[in-house]
Amino acid sequence: MNGRQILWLVLIGGVAFWLWKHGRAPKPEATPVPAAWAGAAPGMAGEACLTAAQEASRQVQDAASVLLRAPVDAAAFAAASERASSAVSSAESKCGGGGSASEQKGMEEARGALSEMRGLLSDLSGALSGNGSASDAPQRSARIDARLAAARAALRG
Repeated sequence: MNGRQILWLVLIGGVAFWLWKHGRAPKPEATPVPAAWAGAAPGMAGEACLTAAQEASRQVQDAASVLLRAPVDAAAFAAASERASSAVSSAESKCGGGGSASEQKGMEEARGALSEMRGLLSDLSGALSGNGSASDAPQRSARIDARLAAARAALRG
């Protein structure tokens, strides 16, 4: 190999390494709905619940993606799992009550999705420590998405 080929290989390897470490685009932060707006109009509490549940879902997916990167960084997973758990708790606090029947149904679906998220986080933590398996994670993610879609349909339909 000549010097030019080596330079190209080093350049391509450097770009590949950078993309591997930094290639994910940052996700925009969700705009929180102020608590004062929760009772401002019918459906606002349901929308706040749904928005918080969707943000929690994104945080859980981010935590799961940490386990997909090799080598697995236990500290990074712990931090991502803590953020996800906090987001789930925050969403659970916003998903109580509901005024109309459709809003109550939407919040019930969102609470079901949040329960699935807690279970998935628990399974992922167990899999990382060697005390279980997260082999059903794709199915759980699909159930979470389906529940969030049902909540969205109930609130908007």
